[in-house]
Amino acid sequence: MTYTTLSPVVPLTKKVKSEKMPVRFFNVVSLFSGAGGLDLGLEMAGYSTRACVEIDPVFRETMRRNRPDWNPLDDFDGDVTCITSDLLLERAGLAKGQVDLLVGGPPCQSFSNMGNRKGVNDARGRLFRDYLRLVYEIRPLGIIFENVEGIKQHGVLDELQKELEAMGYKVKCETVIAADYGVPQKRKRVIVLGCLGVEPRFPKPTHSRFGDVPETKRWVTVGEAFKKITVQDLLRPDCLGMNHSLEMVNRMKMVPPGGNFHDLPKKHLPDCWKSGKHQGQDTFGRLKLNEPSITIRTSGYNPTKGRYIHPTENRGLNTLEMAALQSFPKDFVFVGNLKSVGVQIGNAVPPLLARAIGEAMKPCLVEARLMLH
Repeated sequence: MTYTTLSPVVPLTKKVKSEKMPVRFFNVVSLFSGAGGLDLGLEMAGYSTRACVEIDPVFRETMRRNRPDWNPLDDFDGDVTCITSDLLLERAGLAKGQVDLLVGGPPCQSFSNMGNRKGVNDARGRLFRDYLRLVYEIRPLGIIFENVEGIKQHGVLDELQKELEAMGYKVKCETVIAADYGVPQKRKRVIVLGCLGVEPRFPKPTHSRFGDVPETKRWVTVGEAFKKITVQDLLRPDCLGMNHSLEMVNRMKMVPPGGNFHDLPKKHLPDCWKSGKHQGQDTFGRLKLNEPSITIRTSGYNPTKGRYIHPTENRGLNTLEMAALQSFPKDFVFVGNLKSVGVQIGNAVPPLLARAIGEAMKPCLVEARLMLH
């Protein structure tokens, strides 16, 4: 796909006039924003999110509850395929060439090992092309693109790099581990960075498994993350969790720290677990207090979906614990029911990881701005 031959979009009747717009360093336009984990981290690094595109209205309400100035768009119900660059720039109060960062992580279900793995044969798997379309039309100084490791298998990264380089961006792609940046979670994600005419830089890890790498601290553990949650916090209306049956609680009692469904006597296993064919090694597992957690997915409150049994209690994780393991600030409030909040947390870029990436991108953006002006 060549973006120089894109069909022209229909402009708004009211155009943004470039000469009237102030040039601001470190502003952000955000696509596929979810609950705003990536934007929160960039905010920590000194960026200002000017507009967000998110298709789920409940997720947009979460952003409005916490950061109304992020300006989540309700136009076209937040459908990125219908959003024009003119509209997005108008809402952001910016003109073409004045956006510092265009960021986002398109839906991962088409690429995830836990999803349908249809890749670009699924409509969601082709949404990265709308990301590219808006990069071409908006021409930001830099881009951040995030997704699951499974995206490596579908040719998407090659297409991304080819198209971005054709637009004048220098591109780097790496798989990062969130725990290396202070997140209490061993989450792996593919990050693509691009900058106009300037080589982008990835942040150096600030943490390592044992803290024995120079200039790093030891990985943050589940226990350290949970210590920050008070009894008062547990009374919050957005602290949600599953109601487990007595049978389920009794099963959890048999699982030791670090153990999983294999530790259950066969007579206590549901029929669907007895063969083990459809279960991963994390199914019905108990977290360890002295290690980071596994990847927090959208159903991180449900022990049957992974290693999501509380380290010391016989229950699944609650949403505040999930958010803590994703490094969300404790004062960030989620809107929605258990399933919706689980998706908002599980799909998010951990804010502390985003902060590190944002800090690393700053000198590249400054250099690119100076080159262009």
